[in-house]
Amino acid sequence: MRRHEDTESSLPVWPSGRRARILHGVRLAPRMPFVWFMRAYRRLVSPLYGDVCRYYPSCSKYALDAFEVKGAVRGFVLTTWRVLRCNPLSSGGVDHVEGSVLHARSRAIWAAAGPTAPSVEADDEPDNGRMDKR
Repeated sequence: MRRHEDTESSLPVWPSGRRARILHGVRLAPRMPFVWFMRAYRRLVSPLYGDVCRYYPSCSKYALDAFEVKGAVRGFVLTTWRVLRCNPLSSGGVDHVEGSVLHARSRAIWAAAGPTAPSVEADDEPDNGRMDKR
């Protein structure tokens, strides 16, 4: 498990009202075995591998977020696609699940940073997106 990946749960917030809570529980029930499995995997197995994933967040955190946010079926499809992409031929990168806590934090950080579009001036090198212009 990587540092800073142990964020709060991305599960939908429980509503108020008895009927709404019951319906919400029924909606969350199919995804919970997958969420519990991924939490156990992240605590027991993931530390044995160390920091080997090419993507941020790690594949196990991505899977946990996918199951929490998207549900059992869509979470399984997203997780399978992510694991297939995480290979030695991939360049990796940042890949958050839409709607997860990490996705919201990333959007907030980039929104606060302002526009970051690369700019090219007449006698200047193209901006490669780095802080230092190498």
